[in-house]
Amino acid sequence: MIKLFVVGYPLDIQEADLIELFSIHGMVDSIHLLADKITHQPKGFGFVEMMDQAGADRAIAALNGIILKGRKVTVKLADENREQKPRSFKGNRFSALIDLTGDSMVGENKGRRPRKLMSNTFRAKIS
Repeated sequence: MIKLFVVGYPLDIQEADLIELFSIHGMVDSIHLLADKITHQPKGFGFVEMMDQAGADRAIAALNGIILKGRKVTVKLADENREQKPRSFKGNRFSALIDLTGDSMVGENKGRRPRKLMSNTFRAKIS
């Protein structure tokens, strides 16, 4: 099975329409379109599993970059090793730990003064 990543298709398209579109180029095994967990609205991307490499190559060549109902569709091979690659997250600039007394900063911002906040009366004078 060859897994293809499909993004940019129209949000009102049905799975049957995508199966019909991809089956012209090769045998389609399954289609999984992602939707929001809460609203159940489509996210606009999904995965198509094709039976053989030749069909997947034909589908990529024919469908990548087409305009479908005013939206540009992108089709490419899915990154199968995504689960194995560790994700790296950078901490934000507000992630410094504050001492319980609130007087000093601990961690990467040690030695720096905390930012002063403007009072509401000062803001009113500026505006």
